[in-house]
Amino acid sequence: MATQRDNQPEVSIKSLTDEDAIFKAVRNKCIQSPFTVLPLALAAGILLLTGSFGLGFLGVFAAVVLAIIGGAAFVYNLWIRGESLTREHIKWMMEQIKQDRHQVLSEVAEMCREIGFAEGAKEAGELSEAYSQYTAFLETRAGAKLGAAVGERMGLAESARKAGIGHLRQAAEIHIALGGVDIDTLRIEHAAWSEEYKKPDATHSILESKLGAHSQQIGRYEQLVLKRDEFIARSNELEAALKSAYMSEAGRSDLNIDKSTDNPAVRLSNVINAAEAAETDIRDFLNDIAKEESILR
Repeated sequence: MATQRDNQPEVSIKSLTDEDAIFKAVRNKCIQSPFTVLPLALAAGILLLTGSFGLGFLGVFAAVVLAIIGGAAFVYNLWIRGESLTREHIKWMMEQIKQDRHQVLSEVAEMCREIGFAEGAKEAGELSEAYSQYTAFLETRAGAKLGAAVGERMGLAESARKAGIGHLRQAAEIHIALGGVDIDTLRIEHAAWSEEYKKPDATHSILESKLGAHSQQIGRYEQLVLKRDEFIARSNELEAALKSAYMSEAGRSDLNIDKSTDNPAVRLSNVINAAEAAETDIRDFLNDIAKEESILR
């Protein structure tokens, strides 16, 4: 059986503030309401029967009455209950967004668990919880129109979620790469060769080559560990910023937009910008490594 979600296109953050699209969706819902469709369908059927069997005035009268009932139901739903239906539609869209976004984070958490990256799985779960908590709060502030302030915060929450997912996926990729390196063996061999190098009868040229190669691999490994941990730390900062925004705004009487540094939305935006800038720097670092010899060779 088809659900409302099956019959609707994918919901985006932008659609939450598209008043024309929201009005059209509510209007279509009013048109498709059984209180509108059934009387009009019966009226059309009675008119056909009237034409076919000559029901006369009674048939036409019944059809007109049913058509008036169907039209009145449409007008009542659109203009009297319109605000309530609009609010329900916005909340439905926000719920779809939360479910879709939560699903992506659940997939990231599962991927991390499969590769044995417990810290990444834990962070994905916490980021999902923070995102869901904040957007659930914003949903309670959504009236007949979402409003610029709530729409702005929904956009920030989405940006934080996307940035966090990007960080966690990059951390997981690095974790997989690190898993292919036997760092303990590299360090043991490096230590053994270092001791052998001290001997006067050692073949120094060969040992220097071995030590240099191992030093490079160990250094790269340690750099990647730091970058993986930095990705996790950045995701944690985004999670904390979402929680802070929720706790700060839960007690506010309104969500008016202002650009003061004390505004939770401004603080969240600053954290997102810093996270995106850091991701760019780390990607540049990883690209530089990719151009050189892989640590897996």
